[in-house]
Amino acid sequence: MKKTLLIIIVLGFAQFIVAQNRQVQPKEWYKTVKAEKPAPQVEPATFFEGETPIVSAALPPDVVIGETWYDLQTNGSILPRMWVYPDGTMAATWTRGMTPTAYSDRGTGYNYYDGSSWGPYPTERIEPVRTGWPNYQPYGENGEIVCAHTGVADGLIFSWRENKGTGTWNNFYLVGPAGHEDLLWPRILTTGENHEIIHVFAITAPVGNGGTEYEGLDGAILYSRTSDGGVTWEVENEMLDGLSADYSNGYNPDDYTWATPNGNTIAFVVNDGKNDGVIMKSTDGGDNWERILFFEGPVPFLQATDNLTAFGCADGANAAVVDDNGKVHVVFGRAVQNVQDGVIFFYFYSDGLVYWNEDKPVLDTVKMGHDILPADWSTTYLAQNGYLVANVQENDEGDTIVGVSTYFKSLTSMPQIVYHDGIIQVFFTMLAVGFDNTVFNYRHINGRFTEDEGASWSEYSDYTGDVFHLFSECVYASAAPQVYNDKYHLIYQTSNQPGISIALSTAGADHDPINNNYVYLAISPVAVDIAENISTIAEVSQNYPNPFNGKTYVNVNLTEGSDLSLEVYSITGQKLAENNYGYRNAGTQTLSIDASNYTSGIYFYTITANGQKVTRKMIVQ
Repeated sequence: MKKTLLIIIVLGFAQFIVAQNRQVQPKEWYKTVKAEKPAPQVEPATFFEGETPIVSAALPPDVVIGETWYDLQTNGSILPRMWVYPDGTMAATWTRGMTPTAYSDRGTGYNYYDGSSWGPYPTERIEPVRTGWPNYQPYGENGEIVCAHTGVADGLIFSWRENKGTGTWNNFYLVGPAGHEDLLWPRILTTGENHEIIHVFAITAPVGNGGTEYEGLDGAILYSRTSDGGVTWEVENEMLDGLSADYSNGYNPDDYTWATPNGNTIAFVVNDGKNDGVIMKSTDGGDNWERILFFEGPVPFLQATDNLTAFGCADGANAAVVDDNGKVHVVFGRAVQNVQDGVIFFYFYSDGLVYWNEDKPVLDTVKMGHDILPADWSTTYLAQNGYLVANVQENDEGDTIVGVSTYFKSLTSMPQIVYHDGIIQVFFTMLAVGFDNTVFNYRHINGRFTEDEGASWSEYSDYTGDVFHLFSECVYASAAPQVYNDKYHLIYQTSNQPGISIALSTAGADHDPINNNYVYLAISPVAVDIAENISTIAEVSQNYPNPFNGKTYVNVNLTEGSDLSLEVYSITGQKLAENNYGYRNAGTQTLSIDASNYTSGIYFYTITANGQKVTRKMIVQ
């Protein structure tokens, strides 16, 4: 399949080169496709400022639960932002800001599902002060709690109430060590019989964010724990052995996450592009910790002054879960970087989503590979040894990667992981080949699962790949850790522009500020969807001829008898035609599309057979 990759982006100190090549066979010029790795997202001290297509699951229309103009939801790993309760109620949070560009109103957007419907869009934050980076957890017998950072000497603010979904929010704070009061980018977890124990990891402000080094670390990760709602702290701002200056010269914001716990076993993952990837694991609820290495970094104490050729590493987006046996499973985005002339460079076309568990050998830069976009993933160490979860998929003939927006993440990244009944389900954001605005490709929410710990993975499911998301950037999915009512439950951020408006480097933002929707998405377990939506009931050809005028034809090979239908949509999502052919026997069916009355341009056709939907693009001349 011929692919034309047109890359016209100039970022940081790197020049992007225009070339023609197969999408899946990049040549050496890809080694120049890089950008300066940004400093951590600054929080100022004061707030003035294809041929085998991915099958789209059949989903209802978007359920929008809120909005935000502030569109940077994390610098790395997705925060815990959604919970499904045993009674079927749900709560969801996100960073909400509606007044660009200073965003003086920034804070936690919150919405609640009462068992029958979501509430109205929130019109203000839940906190009394400006905040960002909210984490959500259940708290108490029937309550809830949100932790966010203030970016000032007040440190972290906790907002809680006794009854979920109703009542006034109460507040308490956690301040950092003397001289480092402004703790940032927190991650919280609640445990105990009634979720009364609050665990917190947060980072001291790095030098690039106006902070200073703390105990030899430019960005120190500190652990705290309280069992009485912050009245006292059993552990307060403790640097765990395993995260000290004996192992690193500093950590990056958001390149860490809690694993979904199991019983008294809790775990915290730290994994970025410069340090070792480690798990801090406790089997006694946080009293004692073990350091587990799962990725060996390029060199100890990596600095920008080191000169390193391209090496494989992590992109800082991690997710983890503890299974019923107490084993930790980790998923993270793969990156390729190099270090030269005092700058750490990130290659924008880095691809791959990586899986690891405690039974697997430790990964390193060699095993990760330094090919930015491997020509043949099946020959890589990751794929051959059960580490590769996902990589960008081809779509239709002629579709291209036209450009990659500046998240500084793999083309398959932003993972979430849910464990249930022995199944490891992974959700992730993936660059969508064939969906673009001529400058950047859009990103879609996808999913795969494994029942044998990575030895094999299910087919891909693109949950936002239908005709209604032709121009939808779908990112920052946060999944509830529970399967409820035989469904997974997620929220994600979406807009009609790829990328974000918050500048992450000297290159600037991808676009001006716009309003983004926060969407709730319920997904039937993939084990069911595989049988219903990703079967081999129908093989759908690309229409021929293409481009065309007048009539074009599509071959649908049915491996068993089924109902068959065809729909045609305009590029704006308007349905132009629908043909229901009724029940058809197994064999090849040739369907025709008459576009004699259509103006020149891009259109889409969707074939449906027994619930399986395949959407392809066609061009009318």
